Parts: sequence; structure tokens; C-alpha cells
Amino acid sequence: MKKNDFPAQPDKIGDKNRFARHPMATISAVLLLALLLGFLSLELFLKTFSGLGNPVLYELSPLYGYRPKPNQIIEPKGGMGFLYGSRVTTNNLGLRAAGKWDNNSSGKILFLGDSVTYGGQYVSDEQLFSSVAGKSLPGWQIGNGGVNGWGIGNILGLVKSYGFTPAEIVVTCLIEEDFYRGKRSAWSVPFWYERPGSALQDLLMHFVWRVNELRYDGAIASVHEDDDHLDKIVNRASSRLQQLENYYKEKHIRHFIFILPTRNQVVNGEPADERVRLALEKYGITAKYLLPKLRAFEPAKSLRRNWFHDNVHLEPSGHSVYGTMLGKELAAALGVN
Repeated sequence: MKKNDFPAQPDKIGDKNRFARHPMATISAVLLLALLLGFLSLELFLKTFSGLGNPVLYELSPLYGYRPKPNQIIEPKGGMGFLYGSRVTTNNLGLRAAGKWDNNSSGKILFLGDSVTYGGQYVSDEQLFSSVAGKSLPGWQIGNGGVNGWGIGNILGLVKSYGFTPAEIVVTCLIEEDFYRGKRSAWSVPFWYERPGSALQDLLMHFVWRVNELRYDGAIASVHEDDDHLDKIVNRASSRLQQLENYYKEKHIRHFIFILPTRNQVVNGEPADERVRLALEKYGITAKYLLPKLRAFEPAKSLRRNWFHDNVHLEPSGHSVYGTMLGKELAAALGVN
């Protein structure tokens, strides 16, 4: 048989498909596609089940730092958020309140404070201790102006510098940590001022904020070891609280101050902060501590522990207890039957 009579042999390279001819590019494309599908699945999961991607939006001001924007309704799709699963609404004044507030301050009670008062997005509007307290105060319109991360300087800025006095009764609820904070700026908290593009972007913001917190923990710890420095910080906060008291007196607004305890105080018997107590006494500020009443309210430590989400923030059960006590205190002071 002649050489040319043999059948042509297939070109082994030419017979391979393009994926086989370019294995590295194929692997890279498959990995990229898998990564993209993973991100899309995670985005869909977070947006549907966590509540991320639809945060409360904040407005900024050099006078008071930041506070929630008015006229918002925030709730996860289907109410299924495992992180932020509750309904948060803000009225025309940026308060967590039932309905709009008009320009008449008569018949209104405003609660001010930090994140404990605000309650967080895992506590619904009607579960807040301000709302629970309102049940003991028939005829009064209740508004919650608590803001995450606020200190006494922020409250003074909103009330005195900005002139925010929409109620005839103001209830300021503070934790002892507030006396050490100073005035918090918007740049130090992981809040949004415009809607984030995705739930993953929202999650990334929280992650970056946590990393920054860890960076500054060491520097803050050095301040906490300096008693003289801490005395100056607490005295400045108490002085600002005194300014707030004097301003309300000038405006003929009744003002009540409550000091809210920590879990360690309520459950483990940790004493109240003596530095804060002495500063309040020095500036002639009348503040009522809830700690003794809370300990007496429930003898069982295990049940008292269940009131708390962490060392300061409350579960809905804790809001219920706090609200019941605050409602009784205010009803007695205001002569409500």
C-alpha cells in the first residue's frame, strides 16, 4: 500500500473543544461565575431575611451630630429579618411616634436618650419602653427621640442649640456611659445618610466600623486609667445636663431625668457609678435611678437577665418592664389617675 493510501489521522489538538484548548481560562471563568452567583445568592438572602440593605437613614448637623430623618417606614420584606426584623417608623419630626406631631406642644411627652431609648431595629415601635409608658398616661401623645450612640452633648445640641422643644414634658433617659461619651459625630457611627446600593454594602459598612472600633480601643483604654481625666469628662457632661435643665426651666417645660442601669448592675449586683452620682450631686441635678426598683420588681436573677439584649440594651421584655415603671413614675408626678 502506498503511503498516500493510509487514511488521514485526526489532528488531536484541532479536535479538542475551546474549553479543553484553554484550560486556565476555563477554570478562571467557572470560578468567576461561581463567585458571582455566590455574591448574588448572599445578596438575595441578606436582603430578604436579614433586613440589611434597607437601613434607617440619618440627617447630619454640626449642632447635634445626627438623628433619624423624618417620614420613614423601615421593615424587612415579609417581616422575616433575623437581624433587623421589626418595624421602625419616624414621623414628621423624626421621632418614633404614632402619627404626626403638630406645632402645639401641649399634651405631648418627648423621650430623649441614646440607643437604649431608641430601642434598635429589633424592637418594634409599640414595644419601646416609651410606648409602654404611654399606656399609663392616657390623653398624652408620646414620642421617642432616642438616637443610637448619643451622649449628653448631642441632646443639648438638639434641644438648646437647634431649639427642638415640641413637647411640654421631656423625659431624658441616660445610662452612666453617656456621661463619658461627649458629643458624638456622624463620622464615628456606621449609619447611612443615603440608601446603600446593596445589602452587602450595608454589611461591609458594619464590618469596617467594627475594625475601626478595635483600632481605637487601646487609646480609649488609656484614658480610662486616668482618674483625673475621667473626672473632667464626667463633670463636663454633668455641666451640660445642668444647662439643659436650666433651658427647660426658662421655657417652662417639665423635665424628668432617669438613670438606666446595666445588666451587670441589675443581675450581678454591680453598684452604680460613684463618679457620676457625685457629679450629679455637685451640679444640683435631680435624677431618679431605676436600679433599686428593678431589683425589687423581680427577685429571680435569671428572669432579670432575660430583660437584656447585651449589657445595656433591652429585649422587648426589658422594654416592657422599664416602660411599666417609667409610666407609673410619670403618672404619679403628673397626677394621672
